[in-house]
Amino acid sequence: MHLLATWELGLGYGHVATLAPIGRVLRRAGHRLTLAARTPETALRIERDAFDAVLQAPRHIGPATGGETLTYGQVIAAGGMGHAAAAIPLVAQWLALFERRNPDALIAEHAPISILAAHVAGLPAVRLGPTFVAPPARHVGTSLLPWAGHGRAELAQAQRPADLVVRTVCRHFGAPMLAGLGELLEGAPGHALAWSELDHYGPGAADFYYGPLVGIAADARPEWPAGEGPRTLVYLPFDRASGVAVAQALGALGWPALWHAAGAPPEDLPANIRFSAAPIDLDAVAREAALYVGRGGYGASARMLGAGVPQLLLPDTLESLLLTYRLRLAGVAQSQAASAGPDAVRDALRRIAGSDALRLHAGQVAARHVDHSPADMADLLGHDLIRAVTR
Repeated sequence: MHLLATWELGLGYGHVATLAPIGRVLRRAGHRLTLAARTPETALRIERDAFDAVLQAPRHIGPATGGETLTYGQVIAAGGMGHAAAAIPLVAQWLALFERRNPDALIAEHAPISILAAHVAGLPAVRLGPTFVAPPARHVGTSLLPWAGHGRAELAQAQRPADLVVRTVCRHFGAPMLAGLGELLEGAPGHALAWSELDHYGPGAADFYYGPLVGIAADARPEWPAGEGPRTLVYLPFDRASGVAVAQALGALGWPALWHAAGAPPEDLPANIRFSAAPIDLDAVAREAALYVGRGGYGASARMLGAGVPQLLLPDTLESLLLTYRLRLAGVAQSQAASAGPDAVRDALRRIAGSDALRLHAGQVAARHVDHSPADMADLLGHDLIRAVTR
């Protein structure tokens, strides 16, 4: 088969890293895989060998929606699902791309407009990824702020614009009518690349968990610098206040730390912090680390969960905030606001380092998943995806 993988929303390594393992599995099985990417250069830079071809995906260029984001329908409004006037031309661009590339089926990773276009074209489609980007259809109207206690009427109101877009697009293109976003996603089955502890909607929200399969090729394994205290692995950018605060806190503590960020630090780091511009081999370094500090990004937090490493998270997006909430409930992480100062971060690091309960829970979760094989689960996922699009 000729399969078209699509990615419309989100930044960073993670979306390509999610698609890459399954891309290799499908290509080994004899299928062709084209990636239509939000930023093709990301795929060409880090995962070129996972795809037969990489091209630019249609993407929405417009102002961000304002207000609180309560449901998945509001998350994807940023990609054009908030207004039919934005969605209709994007669907038309996808339809033109389908005509040029002639795929047999669609594999979507955070690409809702492409799924809507696939419905219009009568093209089989499936979804995959962490549950934030590939939620079960029944959860499209579930609150993404479960601690806030929003009522059903408020959540239904938040979901209405996306439902209206789906219906309007169906009418515009003469496609079979759908009631709304939930019915659209029912027609493109989701495949959860998570464990239950990593499910943004809570343990058991998905019917089956393939586990985290993400992970870019990362060979850097710098030596730990000298220092007294627990070895600390950090994945944080320096262009945010959290990066500066964590660097100052670790400098004051003197703990040996390895740090990766896409951009170099704006000034010299303390001697007990070693910076790596290249992504670090997380599996290898996690076996030596006592603590992990990050934003609540899915990929790195998943690897630390599997390794049993306690986490301090400073979330700065809705997705990372929700994952942080779930990991706190699982007893494997603590958090600080992304705006926290160095004193608060230093105190949090000390609390985590001294928490026997946190280490115990992290070890128990890791033990539950000790037999997880990403390679075996990627093979299973490849089989399940092909079965889903050929029914």
